[in-house]
Amino acid sequence: MPDSKKSLSCSDFLNASQIKSSEWLSQFEAKLNSHAQAECFSTRNKIVGTYRSLRLRRFGRVEKTHAIQTLIIPPLAVHDAGITDLIAGNSLIATLRDSGVEGLHTIEWNRLTPESGEQSFDACLSDLNIAIDDLGGRVNLVGLCVGGLLALVLAARFPGKIARLVLAGTPVDMDAQLSTLSLHARKLTSAGQKALPFDVGAAEQWLTPLAVTAGAERTGLDVLQRDLGSFARADLAALSAFEAWAERKYDLSAAYMRDLITRIGAANEIARGEFIALGRRIDLKNIRAPIFVLAGERDEIAPPLQAFAVLDLVGTAQARQRRRLVPTHHLSLFAGRHVLQREWRMIAGWLQSCAPLARSA
Repeated sequence: MPDSKKSLSCSDFLNASQIKSSEWLSQFEAKLNSHAQAECFSTRNKIVGTYRSLRLRRFGRVEKTHAIQTLIIPPLAVHDAGITDLIAGNSLIATLRDSGVEGLHTIEWNRLTPESGEQSFDACLSDLNIAIDDLGGRVNLVGLCVGGLLALVLAARFPGKIARLVLAGTPVDMDAQLSTLSLHARKLTSAGQKALPFDVGAAEQWLTPLAVTAGAERTGLDVLQRDLGSFARADLAALSAFEAWAERKYDLSAAYMRDLITRIGAANEIARGEFIALGRRIDLKNIRAPIFVLAGERDEIAPPLQAFAVLDLVGTAQARQRRRLVPTHHLSLFAGRHVLQREWRMIAGWLQSCAPLARSA
């Protein structure tokens, strides 16, 4: 009986080799990027919205509930949103979901190409605003690192759309305390316009303090709060997931990076009330929603004074403010096993509570 499998003939090979290299490369790049984005998360999820600069993912089953949806805004910086869902035990998404937070969603920032390089701070805010409308028009916002800056500006621009606001490791007032991010931004700005990005480029080059580069193994063990001397499968798998995340890096547009470096990092326009977004000056006093701020004692990106300064800048009454300081570095605030089990379970309960909570000492 003849073999049913069809082998590749010489002519087939020659025909295939005639495909234009540019087309082949673009197809390969698309597949590579889609695969990388699909593998960012370890928890089962579904894309429920696609916008110009982002995709909206839902985690967990759809249930008939009147609970306000919760939206996580990860950093739009060097690495992707996978830091929110690395692996069991080091997953912010799984922690919030298992703690009873309903309607849990996160943003996944789309990768840029030279053809889609017009991404700006305003473009991101516009897409986030539409996504919130698609989630019912009013949400709990959870902003991580510079994703918290987007959350903060959005909450001030559309205060009626934010039920509760969580900021974790978010550098707000750059004048309150020196940090590696604010120092880097001031150095770039003082060097003149030629030292700033002018096109779509590697975020790692311009946002160096936000990149995880050398020593990822040692950094990962510290970040994940895993046993340094352990060879257990769970610890090794967590470290592997962190290293894979550290290798996945983004390109960002010049418009967005210039806003982050010059207007926010160097000029401190958000804290000073001078930042213009979506056609209006942003006044943080417009924010009156309950707010929870999480900061790390050893955070070199968003040191405590920078992070907690927001509580004096917003219009939220002190009785509706919460703050929490933990003895960690920056990334442990989102992915550290102990922080997730303690602080983020506390935050999950706060998100689901109705009564205003007093600010802890």
